[in-house]
Amino acid sequence: MSPMHVLVTRPEGQQHVLLAALRQAGFEVSYAPSLRIEASALNTAERNCLENIDHYHAVIFISRNAAEFALAHLDAVWPQWPIGVNWLAVGEATAETLAQAGLQPEHPPEGFNSEALLAMPCLQDLADKKVLLLRGEGGREVLAPTLRQRAEQLDEVVLYRRACVAEFVWPLAPVDVLMVTSQQGWECILAQAKTPLSHSCRIIAGSERIAALIRAAGFDATAADSPHDRDMLAALKRLD
Repeated sequence: MSPMHVLVTRPEGQQHVLLAALRQAGFEVSYAPSLRIEASALNTAERNCLENIDHYHAVIFISRNAAEFALAHLDAVWPQWPIGVNWLAVGEATAETLAQAGLQPEHPPEGFNSEALLAMPCLQDLADKKVLLLRGEGGREVLAPTLRQRAEQLDEVVLYRRACVAEFVWPLAPVDVLMVTSQQGWECILAQAKTPLSHSCRIIAGSERIAALIRAAGFDATAADSPHDRDMLAALKRLD
């Protein structure tokens, strides 16, 4: 029996570990990014936030992309990291990126999402504290409004935007399993693919929220515990 053919659609640069893990596990693998990540131009207020990052009780990096783009700006301003700041990451991959830069980040022990992050102890008593949210354009609808209610001041810096890859195409060989790690990635696949997605193709989604959107469109979706490479592979192995 031939191995399942899996299509990975992560943005360029974020696929290598997952592709290697899938091949090592014996799957046939193709790669076609549905999104590209583009840096945003910062305005004066956003640059001031990064230059005065030591004024914040907590700095939240919403994703690995946010961490990478923020570090590129911060490295030029902060030769030594300020002390007394709680550096927070939504998930493991983001925390790993920050740790490699010399920070000591915290992240939720499980449930890498906004609700898990908001449950962290350092985000409970914020009445007289400032919080900085480093993020991409759109997304995380729960996080900012809740922090705005809790904190004396919430500042946000939009570091990047996501854009659909116009040249997205399906591999020539039929795809058995499609991996989708973001809502916008899924929307781009539906909008940009030159031929429709077969309803016989099973889909691994990076969260239950994304899986619910896919099911609402009439497709079979299984939710991974998180978009992390390890959890996406584990969800694939659980398929019948």
